[in-house]
Amino acid sequence: MKKLKLICVCVLAVLTALTAAGCHKKDEIAVKSGNIKFTSAYYMCALINADNEAKSKVKEELDEDESTEDIDYYSKKIDGKKFVNWVEDTAIENVKKIAAYKTLCKKADLELDEETESNVDSYVEYYWTNYGYSQYYEPNGVSKETYAKYMKDAYYSNLYFEHLYGEGGEKEISAEDVKSATLENFMLADKLEADFSSKTDEEKASLKEQFNSYVTALNSGEKTFEEVYKEYNGSSDQEETEDTDSEELEPVNKYASVLGAEDTGYASDYFDDASEMAVGEVKLIELDEDAGLVLLVKRDLAADEYYVKNLDLSSRHLLKDDEYEDFIEDYVKKMDFDISNYAIRRFKVKKIAEPSATA
Repeated sequence: MKKLKLICVCVLAVLTALTAAGCHKKDEIAVKSGNIKFTSAYYMCALINADNEAKSKVKEELDEDESTEDIDYYSKKIDGKKFVNWVEDTAIENVKKIAAYKTLCKKADLELDEETESNVDSYVEYYWTNYGYSQYYEPNGVSKETYAKYMKDAYYSNLYFEHLYGEGGEKEISAEDVKSATLENFMLADKLEADFSSKTDEEKASLKEQFNSYVTALNSGEKTFEEVYKEYNGSSDQEETEDTDSEELEPVNKYASVLGAEDTGYASDYFDDASEMAVGEVKLIELDEDAGLVLLVKRDLAADEYYVKNLDLSSRHLLKDDEYEDFIEDYVKKMDFDISNYAIRRFKVKKIAEPSATA
């Protein structure tokens, strides 16, 4: 009789487990606010991204003598929180913020344009196929369609930011302040680089001689940077297919690179070097540990409307990101959320599947 009872208990336990597993529907809702709904797979996508962010933070905080291999992430703390708790909290916070972005955009009658959606689709397709994203997200229950939706939703943040702080926006930043931020945080320079990592001593010496000859030719006016660029890269006018009849704004310095200060989207190791140069000045930088060469020609960013225009939104973000973030956090606190613990608790940070090194 005891044996029969034990068998019954075991069968009941198995059936209960199977029933619980089977109750999770494909498109079950994990987080809801008003008419905005996020599936459990969407939440899992947020959890994976939060996990990646947490691991990056842990690596950044390692001492110089600590190896990035075999890190026990789960023993670490981030901002005073245990690793797992930080990941879970961040995932939910990010989903809530996306709900706020979408709610605000809906109230302002704002929608992503076709170009943005097309660009995201191209990005997703490329990274899903060529960078192994499929082998990371799919084993964790996140389809390409869900990942694409998550990526598109993130753009609602920028859409509403521009609605507030962009030209003609509710809290428009003056053109003078935007331009000042641009010129303070960005430099423009023609740049030519030589990597010594796989070069012999003889090849390094030859490249140094070649780059010094470029410096001489540029300083004397014997050659333009365009001529130097084409000579070094082996390109020619015949290879260029520019539409000379285009009415779109064109750069004055079409080979130039934007060098940004730290904490900008264009952060460059050569920003400080360019800051100390005069417009038109040529400088050859020999990298530490004989890593290579960098030739810079400082250009006038203020006189190149193409780059000024393209850096406009980046500069507005530099000026107002903190204020915008505070606004969103306050708005989230005022929103009502229906969070299904049943839907999200089955996802465990420690059980996030990662692709093997041989995959």
